[in-house]
Amino acid sequence: MMRMLIVDEQPLFREALAMHLEAMYPGVAVFEADNVAEALGMLDMYVHFDLIVLDIPVSKTEGVAWLHALREVSPDSKFVVMSCWDDTARAKALIGQGANGYIAKSAGAGEVRNAMHLILADEIYISPSLLRGETTATVCNTVVTTPAMGVHFSLTPRQTEILHLMTQGLPNKSIANRLNCSGGTVKLHVSAILRALQVHNRTEAVRLVARMGEI
Repeated sequence: MMRMLIVDEQPLFREALAMHLEAMYPGVAVFEADNVAEALGMLDMYVHFDLIVLDIPVSKTEGVAWLHALREVSPDSKFVVMSCWDDTARAKALIGQGANGYIAKSAGAGEVRNAMHLILADEIYISPSLLRGETTATVCNTVVTTPAMGVHFSLTPRQTEILHLMTQGLPNKSIANRLNCSGGTVKLHVSAILRALQVHNRTEAVRLVARMGEI
């Protein structure tokens, strides 16, 4: 049975996310903790949590310390930070220190669903709203620019690879075979790419890339 733990001081947020996760993964056991100390106590009681969702404090240093404390006692868990702090530097620091994902609390249900699926499939996820307009060698390696809108879009290395294969006309199944991953994982990445590029479908994405030149 899959187990998930939500660590957040806001009961309403915990309850809403728990309901969302239970709808996404029938049969999952979702536990809640008000703070890291309570979460550590739960980790002592249970053998393993597949996914731990963690809010972080204002201090980036303290947030990293919380992540380290939980990861030390549950090294095989996937760790997702969900925070109201839309801070790219904070997200990069936490990913660099072992978080598997950083999701803005302003994210919609669709983004949260896609992000959770990707993270559980061993991918790294950061909300596009944080990556937009920001380049980082540790999290992304390509910035796609649309001069007409004056907006920058950043993609993770895997998303960049998938976008490149999309421009070659490969369908999701062929991309999955090429990258040795599941078709579902590719589909989730394609959805994230479309959101990041602010387009509605694959054709628009390929046309946008064609207008800007090779990625």
